[in-house]
Amino acid sequence: MTRVAAPSRPAGVAALFAGVFSILSCGTGPKDPVDVSPAVPAAPVVALEPAADPAAVARGQALIDRFECVRCHDIPGREPAPLEKHCVRCHQDILRGAFPAPPETLREWQGHITHLTDVPALRGLDRFRRGWLATWLHAPHDLRPGLNSTMPRLSLGTDEAADLAAALIPEPELAAPAPAPGDPARGRELLGDKSCTLCHRFTGVPNIAPAPKLPVPLDESQLQRGLAQAPDLRFTRERMRPAALVAWLLDPPRHKPGTPMPTIPLTDADARAIAAYISDTALEPLPTHKPVARLPILDRQVRWPEVEAKVFKKTCWHCHSDPDYARGDGGPGNSGGFGFAPRRLDLASYAGIASGSVGDDGKRRSVFAPLPDGTPRIIAHMLARHLEVEGGAPEQRGMPLGLTPVPLADIQLVDTWIAQGRPQ
Repeated sequence: MTRVAAPSRPAGVAALFAGVFSILSCGTGPKDPVDVSPAVPAAPVVALEPAADPAAVARGQALIDRFECVRCHDIPGREPAPLEKHCVRCHQDILRGAFPAPPETLREWQGHITHLTDVPALRGLDRFRRGWLATWLHAPHDLRPGLNSTMPRLSLGTDEAADLAAALIPEPELAAPAPAPGDPARGRELLGDKSCTLCHRFTGVPNIAPAPKLPVPLDESQLQRGLAQAPDLRFTRERMRPAALVAWLLDPPRHKPGTPMPTIPLTDADARAIAAYISDTALEPLPTHKPVARLPILDRQVRWPEVEAKVFKKTCWHCHSDPDYARGDGGPGNSGGFGFAPRRLDLASYAGIASGSVGDDGKRRSVFAPLPDGTPRIIAHMLARHLEVEGGAPEQRGMPLGLTPVPLADIQLVDTWIAQGRPQ
């Protein structure tokens, strides 16, 4: 039997203890000696990512306010934005008919809403690497292919991104005993057998067809949320703290209550096999960025009603409009929001768009004026959104911010309208 080492004692106490033991055992024969050796110190707990600096956490908390993260995300300990400023809840309420508006107005709005109907809640983030989050916040890429919106490219410097990540993941990453290695070949089979690839894309590996039947029952709402929010598994190896991956696979709702990812029946060996395949399998390189071609000017006339209906009233006016028209403050593109200064840009009317926007110097400027390469400013912003979706980081911030790009053919309409002198 293994003997547990006793705490060390001063020499005199040890001698007294040994003498008492000898008296009590007199005449009973030899006894095992008492182990009075010093205790073996416990192995230190190693933090692979230390706890975040409290000063960085405080700065990051202020950035959560500045960038208005609660307008889209639920964050523990944070009050959600009021309904008129909460992009996601506003859309959800409209779609289910709960928004305070006349029924005929709701029906009209319901036909237009396609974006920002579901986003991940920022709970259970301690399973992620803080360093990865800081890098991604600074230069976000499309992480969840099923969502038709992405994390917007905010005006975040590298230090600010690190502070924001510290506020969202202040906990250290503690070293844990390495789990027994899993079988990656078995992990690949399980990704198909358990229908993981019904929701998840895994860019860079050969296609894995999901089983025809889900291993657990899901109602339609949970399935649709899962299809929308499922991240591309390609990025799991850099996103997740390795010790957290197996635990997450075994019981996702335990680590993030409310997650659309269900608890799939898995043994510990199954979870380790899936984790091994996700973490270690060879990946093909990501495809190179496709060039974004600015289409030539059309040889037909384009007037304001056409560009208004197909472009500005379809998407742009929701963030850039007159406060009275928008039934609010005019949107973040007018009054400011998400960390951006007010641009006073109204794209809901001909007169509004003609009045331009406010530049960094506080002066009005035309949104039609050409940039150094000859591209009108407003066209450059719309083309930049295509570049962002392709994984680039153009000088101009892409518009619409974080949403599906305006189709190139519709950008061509606006470009033609500008070239023709913007006829009404």
